[in-house]
Amino acid sequence: MLEYCDLPYEIIDAHIHPAIMVDKSDFSLFNFTTPPEQLVSTLRRAGISRAAGSVIRRFTEPVQWEDIHQLNLAALEMKRRFPDFYIPGIHIHPDFPEQSLAELESMNKNHNVKLLGELVAYLMGYPDYTVCQLDDVWALAKELDMAVNLHLHNLEEAATILKRFPDLKLIIAHPTSDTKEYKARLELISRYPNAALDISGSGPNSWNMLRYAIQTAGYEKVIFGTDFPLRNPGMYVAGVLFEELSDAEYHAIFGGNFKRLLGE
Repeated sequence: MLEYCDLPYEIIDAHIHPAIMVDKSDFSLFNFTTPPEQLVSTLRRAGISRAAGSVIRRFTEPVQWEDIHQLNLAALEMKRRFPDFYIPGIHIHPDFPEQSLAELESMNKNHNVKLLGELVAYLMGYPDYTVCQLDDVWALAKELDMAVNLHLHNLEEAATILKRFPDLKLIIAHPTSDTKEYKARLELISRYPNAALDISGSGPNSWNMLRYAIQTAGYEKVIFGTDFPLRNPGMYVAGVLFEELSDAEYHAIFGGNFKRLLGE
């Protein structure tokens, strides 16, 4: 079997959360701090050449805009330190619509940020993604040709956004561990040209789930992600490889699909 470092595929992890603000943003489940250098080396050891995602934290008090902005600055700092590895994802917040729009435009035009999210509403103190204050955010993301990654409360949120913005580059995070929900997510993304599902979180842990996704929605709709440092990245790489896909399917899932959504 090929060693990870010898794989003939470019592997981009589209879903990580770097703990660059260690006291606030480390989401390892077992209380082991994963500093940025270790995060990068661990992902590289799994054969991953680049990784994308937002810096997240759990807010227990009312959120201020400066809190959101600091998370985005931390993502830029991670990019500065690892320019050939990390692809920054940034945050917005419906309680601050004007600041969110200005941040989105500034980050895109001044720092070439192409990814919004993963957005995790329940951590950030807002109810869902369909509130009217966010419509202008989705419209601007579409105008700027940015991809949006959402951690959903329920699938109806994504369905509502896609109905309003059918061409939005929307990535649904996580297959979930519920087979019925997984199938529903695939059915939804199959109907929209730029909708996709990343396999982070619950991961490719059921036999033939990727083959089912390909048959249902097409291999261009599936994106590799791990949710590191919550999950073991080596298991995700191995899980994809063990499905015995074609070279075209491996190339697309491991990196090609995400690169296309980022405009690369």
